[in-house]
Parts: sequence; C-alpha cells; structure tokens
Amino acid sequence: MLNNVKRLLFIAFVILFSLNVYGETFKNNSTVNYKKFSGSKKQEVIDKAVKEACLKSVRTYVNSFDDARYENYLKVKDKITNNLFEYVNCTLIEGSRDKKAKTYTAAVKAEILLRAFNAAINQSSAIKDADSAEKSEVVFVFFAREVDEAKLLKTKEYNRADTSSSESVSEIAATDGQETIVSGSAETSTTSTTGGSSVIKSDELVYSPAYYATDAVTYAMNEFFTKANYDLSDIYAMGDDAADLYEAMLEEFGAKGTPSRRSLSKLNRILQDENVGFFVYGTLTLGQKERDKSTGNVVTAASISGAVYDLTGKRAKIISSISPQVVKGFGSTQEISKEMAIANTAKQSADILINILNNRGIQ
Repeated sequence: MLNNVKRLLFIAFVILFSLNVYGETFKNNSTVNYKKFSGSKKQEVIDKAVKEACLKSVRTYVNSFDDARYENYLKVKDKITNNLFEYVNCTLIEGSRDKKAKTYTAAVKAEILLRAFNAAINQSSAIKDADSAEKSEVVFVFFAREVDEAKLLKTKEYNRADTSSSESVSEIAATDGQETIVSGSAETSTTSTTGGSSVIKSDELVYSPAYYATDAVTYAMNEFFTKANYDLSDIYAMGDDAADLYEAMLEEFGAKGTPSRRSLSKLNRILQDENVGFFVYGTLTLGQKERDKSTGNVVTAASISGAVYDLTGKRAKIISSISPQVVKGFGSTQEISKEMAIANTAKQSADILINILNNRGIQ
C-alpha cells in the first residue's frame, strides 16, 4: 500500500514539475541613437532600447529550438513581435546615456512567459482548429530503463621497485689509439604487474525496466499532448495483443536499450488493424549517479529518443525520429536527481514530439 502511495506521489511530482510555467530568463543590452532626449521623446527612446534588448532575448531563446519547433515559431513570429510584452516580461536593470554620441543603452532582464509563448506556437498547427471528428487517432507509448548493476573492470597495475644494490661494470674506451678501462656501477630495479586484465575494457552496465519512470513520463506527456489539443489513445485500449506486445517490448527495451524493429513492425500492424492513424513512442535511459564538481549536487543523466510512424497507408512509415539527446537532473540526493531527470525528460520529449506533429500538419 505504502509503495503505491509513493508511486502516485512521484507521478504527481513529475507532472507538476514538468508542467511548470516558469520562464527562461536572459539578460541583454541594446544601444539606440536619438535626436532628442527630453519630454515624451525620452521615454520613447528608453522603450525602444528595452524592446530591442528583449527581442535579442527572444532570438536567443528560439535559436535553441529544434528544426520543427523553429518552423512553427516562424509562422507566428510577427504576432509575437508585434505583441512582445504579452510573451516576454522585460525589466530595465540599468540605463545609460552618452550625450556626446547621442546614444542610450539599456540593460534588460527578459523572462519568456512559456505558457503564452507555447500557446502561440501551438496555434500555428492545423490541430488547433480541428474538431474531434477530423482528428487522426494517435497512440503514444513510452519505454524507460535504469542501471540495475554496474561491474567495474580493473586493468593490471604496474609496479616499479628501485633497489639500492649496484653492479660493477667496466668497458674499454679507445681514444687516439690508446685503450682505457672505464669502471663504474649501475643501480638495479624490478617491475611487476598485478591483478586486473591486460586488455582495457569498458565498465559493464546491466539495465532493467524502470516501470515507475515509464508511468510518470506517460502521464505527464499525456498532459502536454492534451494541452496541445491532441487526443491520445491508450495502448491498453487497443486490445490484449497490443497490450501484451507492449509489455514484452518494455522488457526488451530494459535489456537492449531499443525496441526491436520486428516488435515495432508487429505493433504497428496491430494498430493499423485498429484504424490508428499515427503511432508515437519515446524512450528514456537513466544513467549512473554522478557528482557535480562545482555544486556537489548529485547528477543523473538521462538519454532520450523517439519516433513517429504514419499508419494511414498500406504499410507503416516512419516520418520523423528524435536523435538521442541527453537531459540531466540535479538534486541533493540520487532519488531527487532522478525525479528531476524524469521530469525534464517528459518536458523535452513532449516539446519535440508535439513540434514534429504540428510541423507535419497532423491533426
């Protein structure tokens, strides 16, 4: 009972954290020229410098987007630019005036209002205006695994021992026809190797399925897709064959780190028989505990990937995929850092997959 409560609390934490609306914050400067800096003109000059600094922050932010999301942003760029302060909270930190050069420089802190920004981008998609009858059925599944055991392999150790004993040595040197016997002594040393392997090998990591992470990310991503106006169908609503195969694929992913092509093909055929339009899946591999040298916090690195399949044709066709990306979670303990990594995974994976669907005009 206690384990179930903890699991539900963990899922709730991931959903709440990954759905946060805290903005990305940037600091930028902008310098503008002016002819007059008094009366109403003074405020116009200041406002112009602040807006240009804010626009620099927007450009910095959108340049971090993947290709699909950036293309969706371009569709609403003018709307955001013309109504900038609905999407960015800009605060003037410091302003300075150069009377000789007739310039004004503004230092600005800009906080991107993520909820408003994301809503504007999502509105660029065909899905926004589609009613339920027009929408294609989309099935989403997630696979997660974590390190279960780590075998650290040692290489042979090299030891050198220098001794104080010496050996007498002599040699004959010839110079201008004269032979000279040169005598001396040489120190001796011994070397040895102990333990380990003479071949350098990587550490062996043994993985197992992370069911709690699978559930947490699945619930959180369903929230993201719903907010983007996508209705996801549960894999368990697709019949026993689909559910059984999915659970077998969870075990398969836990051991191998990727769903096999054969299993994916079989699952796609089952979903096609159920008249599903698109199949979306994501993956997560949680790494070992690390330590951040600058803060001392525990770090958990997570590798994510995924793909989108079009099932509307005779055969399933992969239309886009997520190349492996690394996200990290930081915390005072390993458990907290894992929770943060999983929450960050849900957010980043959802952003990428929704952008792919939006850019493809899938509704």
